[in-house]
Amino acid sequence: MRAEGILFDGEVAADRPVTIVLEFGGLHFSGPCTTEQVWSLAKLRAIEPPQAGQPLRLTADGHDGARLVIGDEDFKSALEQAAPHIRGGFNARRVLYQARWFVAGGACLAAVLYLVLQLAPQMLVRVLPDSWRDRVGAQVEVSLTGGAKQCTAANGAAALTALAARLAEGNPGLPAIAVKVYDMKVMNAFAMPGNRIVITGELIAKASSPDEVAGVLAHEMGHVVLRHSEAQLVRATGLEVLISLFTGGGGDTIGSIAGVATILQYSRGAEAEADTFALSTLSAAKVDPLGLKHFFETVLKEEGKSSGGTLGKIGSLIATHPGTEERIKKIEPLPPGITPHPALGEDQWQALKKICAG
Repeated sequence: MRAEGILFDGEVAADRPVTIVLEFGGLHFSGPCTTEQVWSLAKLRAIEPPQAGQPLRLTADGHDGARLVIGDEDFKSALEQAAPHIRGGFNARRVLYQARWFVAGGACLAAVLYLVLQLAPQMLVRVLPDSWRDRVGAQVEVSLTGGAKQCTAANGAAALTALAARLAEGNPGLPAIAVKVYDMKVMNAFAMPGNRIVITGELIAKASSPDEVAGVLAHEMGHVVLRHSEAQLVRATGLEVLISLFTGGGGDTIGSIAGVATILQYSRGAEAEADTFALSTLSAAKVDPLGLKHFFETVLKEEGKSSGGTLGKIGSLIATHPGTEERIKKIEPLPPGITPHPALGEDQWQALKKICAG
């Protein structure tokens, strides 16, 4: 079916006569001054609802500046039957068309979010400025400790430094890490952004040997070296982290997320990586890895006991992670031929036990 009409192309202020042909799927039209064009029926839109005795003025998605004017009543009637959505109201065909694009767009967005929130963070944290990491780490530390007293008894602090140095003996590439003890009645330890580790006084009090504390410290060092806390922070705050990098922010970033606990709840894979790092570091330093195993067993016994503060809400360093028993089973003694040596001497160990007494 065909009819005569007028085209305004939206570029030149002139009307152009065209011959319009209604075919399956679209309107085909051309004229003396117009090359052949096709407007899809699904993309047609009426400028005003069709009215008997009035020319029908059409446009189409992708041709918003153009207008096609049709006066033939029979042609208008046939067009309305072929493309009923131009009358207005609900149009199943158009809704389906838009739904396909919506679903496709949603799938693309989901793929991008997966890359940004799962794969990209671990790569991105390698280029985060140290100044930013330190700023954020300081705020996380304040949020975690909640005003608790830092334990700084001189002999105990010296013993803690000696313990960290002992672990570094087998790992010369270990970065400088600030290890602090806070007087908190919850058994826990956490790595934070900016090469920081917090150990609670309760953890040291519950440990039965320096090897146990050495194992925990080596595990948290693994989180530091692998920058797991920074990666979790990127996942938790999304693009806000990137924005803060370029606006000099960082101080408001932690306060804007749901809670600091989110940052330090590592995945099962991250915990396994930290375990592997710890076992390698302990072996190189000739510290018995069974100390870490014994401590993990103690943690399991402590599960379910109530504890206050942010550290308590986060949970123990392994209690919130699946596969705890499997992780414990993987911890074995030092290989044959390597004689383990205590992580600290007895005097140093007793000083560390009293680090919160000063």
